[in-house]
Amino acid sequence: MPIAGVLILTNIEEAQEVLVNLNTVENVTTYGIHKQNYIIAVLEGDTPKSLEILSQSITNGISGVIGVYPTYVNYEDDEAEG
Repeated sequence: MPIAGVLILTNIEEAQEVLVNLNTVENVTTYGIHKQNYIIAVLEGDTPKSLEILSQSITNGISGVIGVYPTYVNYEDDEAEG
């Protein structure tokens, strides 16, 4: 399952509201607000494309979000786990 650590850039005055809204989105785990306008989060998906779609839906669907910026992406190899 691919996961991505991201910084979500927000308008400072809307950061708290964005955080509340992100906490209702499936496959998103938040870790608070950094420097007043960055929300630290982890996104999970079934495929790399699903992470891209989730990132786009956050950017386009939550008021106050300026952008979603990956800091790391990890793809677990299911075959290696056997």
